[in-house]
Amino acid sequence: MMIESRFDTTDVTPEDRFDYWREAIEKTHAPISITSDHTEDFLGRQHLMMLDGILVWPTVFQPVVFERSAKQIRASDPECYHLSLVRSGRLEVDSQGKASDVRRQEISVVDTSRPFRIRSAWGLSKQVGIGIEIPKAALDLPVDEMDELIGRKMTARKGYGALLLGFVSQLSKDASCYGPHDGQRLAAVTRDLISGLFSQSLEADDGLSHETRENLLALRVEEFIRSRLGDARLTPQVVAQANSISTSYLHRIFRARGVTVNAWIREQRLAGARRDLMNPDLGSVLIYRVSQKWGFSSPAVFSRAYRDFYGVSPRETKEGVGAL
Repeated sequence: MMIESRFDTTDVTPEDRFDYWREAIEKTHAPISITSDHTEDFLGRQHLMMLDGILVWPTVFQPVVFERSAKQIRASDPECYHLSLVRSGRLEVDSQGKASDVRRQEISVVDTSRPFRIRSAWGLSKQVGIGIEIPKAALDLPVDEMDELIGRKMTARKGYGALLLGFVSQLSKDASCYGPHDGQRLAAVTRDLISGLFSQSLEADDGLSHETRENLLALRVEEFIRSRLGDARLTPQVVAQANSISTSYLHRIFRARGVTVNAWIREQRLAGARRDLMNPDLGSVLIYRVSQKWGFSSPAVFSRAYRDFYGVSPRETKEGVGAL
């Protein structure tokens, strides 16, 4: 199941905002102490998405300090790993005798079973990021190996860190297209990306299950394709070679998902083109420019594929937006 909730301190009076924030955090997270120099008029908002046991929460808030003590751990421990993906701001993380200065497009991880201290956005106006809490039992990696990662920082600029940040950022941007029953599938993708990130950081790919490795490969291939949709020369052979797999293996990956490689590429291109055609800010962009941008070999090929897929022509879509 996918369950969503939101809270925003501007929903209450200024003098009640920090207490409102603190109480909301206490209800949705492991017991933790929160302090701030902005308690008189604290500004923060959070969007909580529970994905089949994995909690994802895009958030923006003013500088605070989070501390989890041994006493709080004894009182309650959900036995989770907490990841902080920084989009802007700064986190000073202390845990397990390790200190990390985590900046933009970096990720920190702490263990709810171990004391930690996180000072956020110090010297800055706000912290913008995405938190993820995942049960330890949901991951393939042994807990004792994970000790190496606690308190460290990892990059979100490349590899699985970039895939994870891109996935949860897109999810937080628009979750309306997903239903309550999509939670299990979204949780599986999140779990596999976190497993890949941790495994890559530990150089322990052998610890992943065969299913997880295949899922991660598929996600990496899909991301590669999305980044090159504008290249008309993108073919299954190019995709396979760039990802160091055989073309037959590539076809098998997509066949398991009920689609061919070429069909999936075409669908992604058509979806991108449709977004552009329906964007009123791009009303002056000619249709043939849209077809070029999304890698179609000619306007005629684009129009034919678009009509076959959507049942209307590109021009009808564009004129429909202008008529609104």
